[in-house]
Amino acid sequence: MTSFEQELRRRIRIMTLYAVTIGITVIVAFVLKAFVYGSIDTLDSWDIGILAGLLLGAEVSAFLRIARLRRALQSSEVLEALHIAEKDERNRMIALRTARAGMTLTILLLSLSAVAASLISKVVFLTIAIILAALLALYFVLAAYYSRKM
Repeated sequence: MTSFEQELRRRIRIMTLYAVTIGITVIVAFVLKAFVYGSIDTLDSWDIGILAGLLLGAEVSAFLRIARLRRALQSSEVLEALHIAEKDERNRMIALRTARAGMTLTILLLSLSAVAASLISKVVFLTIAIILAALLALYFVLAAYYSRKM
């Protein structure tokens, strides 16, 4: 289990870096927003609220994951249960099929929304088309990476 413990420690370091990056992003976003508008009174706008909500939600999620991983490192029973849950082939197959179906549906919905947006607004259509192209590029890069890795 020492390799699994090392993997958990690596995950904790990555999640800590992620949490710090998100925290810095929130602070920079507030500072930039206040700097652009020249005062802090404009921070009650909806865009900074959505940004702060999303980023702080990600921050809380990262902290909860770090706490769960640290608890697993402190307790051998929790560590063993986590190890079994991660190495279970059934869970891996469910996650793989869920990811594949989710990716297919996301591409389908983005394609349909791009067609609908082309009738309404060129800017919205181009935005959706760029997102779709980036998603497809990411899909093909990951498919090529994992086909060589496995």
